[in-house]
Amino acid sequence: MQRCPDCDELISSEAINIQEGFALCPVCGRLTKLSELNFSNRSVAETLNDPPVGCSIVPMDQGVVVRASLRSIAGFVFSAGFALFWNAIVSIFLLLAIAGLYANLIGPVPAWFPAPGVKDGKPEMNGAPMNLGETMFLCVFLIPFVAIGTAMAGVALLSLFGKVEVIIDEFNSFASMGIGFFVWKQRFDPFRVDSITLNSNACESGGRTNSNRVIELRSDRTIKFGSLLQSDRLEWMYAALKELMLKSTTNRTNSNLPVLTWIPRHDK
Repeated sequence: MQRCPDCDELISSEAINIQEGFALCPVCGRLTKLSELNFSNRSVAETLNDPPVGCSIVPMDQGVVVRASLRSIAGFVFSAGFALFWNAIVSIFLLLAIAGLYANLIGPVPAWFPAPGVKDGKPEMNGAPMNLGETMFLCVFLIPFVAIGTAMAGVALLSLFGKVEVIIDEFNSFASMGIGFFVWKQRFDPFRVDSITLNSNACESGGRTNSNRVIELRSDRTIKFGSLLQSDRLEWMYAALKELMLKSTTNRTNSNLPVLTWIPRHDK
């Protein structure tokens, strides 16, 4: 269901111009890009009044922490399974590369080292001992494969322990994603937040864009985050951020949220 990003009213298919890529809200009259429509079966009020599991808003001094968990058992099972299968295959060639470096730079490979194809302390390739050039080529060749395996292992850990946080503070505001101290931060100026939208990536299939959506916050710089969040958690975080940073207290959907009096209001 398509909703207006301003007034949250449903937009019928008759109000959508696919060729031009815009939709006209019949209530507030806003013309919106299709990529900026809210695709949700729930209204903002329903979303904020019933936060998904793993989502919370924690007040702190003059600011708040908006937090959403990345925990997903299905995501963990898939990514961990892929990582184990991929890394198991890559490890065979990685051990061979390590054995080649050891043999060419130090000496015979120890008998206990679990590298395949080692004969007389030297790994073999095409029936002959690997020279340094072949070993270096193998090392360079393995870089993208090792990177993919590491990335999938990271996704598996994120699916168990990861979280997305947006810190809204007068002096230090940022959006972050990660585990514990290992986080990637994108800083922004809370005084210059102009808009917060829930956009879709360019690739869409059959009108289903949930898995490709991302929160886009425009301030002194434009930052995008939340692409790994489950759909309900992404929609909740988007709604909460708009309420906290763009709505005045008299125009809020949920009056129980903390009030940041130092933020200029745009009522968007």
